[in-house]
Amino acid sequence: MKPIESWKYIFLDTSVIIDLLQNPSRFDKNKNHQQRIIDTQKLFNYFNDCKEIKGKEYVFYISAITISELSVAIDTDLLDILLILLNSGDITFVDFTKEIAFNLSRNIREQAPDYSINQILSHLEKELKGDNQITNTRNWIDNDFKIVSTAKSLRRLDVVLTADRRTFTPICQKLDIPYIETSDLPKDMFNEIKTN
Repeated sequence: MKPIESWKYIFLDTSVIIDLLQNPSRFDKNKNHQQRIIDTQKLFNYFNDCKEIKGKEYVFYISAITISELSVAIDTDLLDILLILLNSGDITFVDFTKEIAFNLSRNIREQAPDYSINQILSHLEKELKGDNQITNTRNWIDNDFKIVSTAKSLRRLDVVLTADRRTFTPICQKLDIPYIETSDLPKDMFNEIKTN
């Protein structure tokens, strides 16, 4: 994985945007979740500081699928929120096109030749069985496949940021996408995010 200071083209999973919108103090009872939110927000503060101090430019990619997921969960003007949160870089919204859909099918055959998309979906569904927070598991996993495939379609991509280790991470692994979970950001000896 490239060091954080070298990132420029950054694709954001829905889970990362949700963490940016969260108040970490609401998660006092779940310290791991709280720390992930804090680290995610610190990372974006770093991006903003680099832009203001060093003039570094970032390009943040967000899938149209993510926008549709967020528009259901957030009742205020989503675009305004995204512009405020991501003021450290340009935002590029990426559509899920028929080319991406065809590439998804081809990538599954290349990366996991012994499996079909339905077999992988079934496997991930079994992993999530019993999770009461997930209402429509199949739709959620299907959307994650579409989001990862959208990221894979980009010509320039340094990293995909995700907080979702249960479904999004395994899909990134299957499709050979450079990713990092925000709960696993590199840290220095002072427990601060290591950027170099």
